[in-house]
Amino acid sequence: MSRHRHTVLSIVLATVLTLTLSVGPAVAEGEFSVLGLSASPDSYVDEIEVDFDQEFQLYVIIAGPGAVEPLTKDFSSVNWAVLQACCGGSPAFMIESVLHSESLVHEGEPIVGVHTSAPVCIDADIITLATLTFTWLYEPAGSFLLGAAAMSAAEFCGEETEFLSGCSVRIVPLGITPAEDKTWGEVKSLYR
Repeated sequence: MSRHRHTVLSIVLATVLTLTLSVGPAVAEGEFSVLGLSASPDSYVDEIEVDFDQEFQLYVIIAGPGAVEPLTKDFSSVNWAVLQACCGGSPAFMIESVLHSESLVHEGEPIVGVHTSAPVCIDADIITLATLTFTWLYEPAGSFLLGAAAMSAAEFCGEETEFLSGCSVRIVPLGITPAEDKTWGEVKSLYR
């Protein structure tokens, strides 16, 4: 039993040490670079107002720490996907995705997962991976979030890897009928 415990502790220690060393510079900086959705292709914009019944576009971006600083490393590859960030079934539905092919190679679809790679390292402050077009499934009761995130550590040139934070966009629908506030008694009376 003690030999088994010693082996397990050794494996746990090796794993913790490996994980600690693999994220070295990002942990020292205090914040990670970001892969996520933005309302703008050129910078991280965390909110968009959209007329209900009108299609709208969001952008999958890679940005530097906190999504406000430029990337400090040359990009090589990452696996990513678009995720619903909150609040049950999303009232928005992606109807088109344009994976940007200028200096990038993509395999997959944004909802299932995409592997994006750069045949030549990309040195840019922000990288736009895709433009996504959404339409409405139903009238929402209020604002909601959509996001994207890396599904694995991103690879940067020079054989560096970094775990990326995700970021979301708050969608504020305009021209909707807001949900009425009801007391619990009023809600129960609807089902009697």
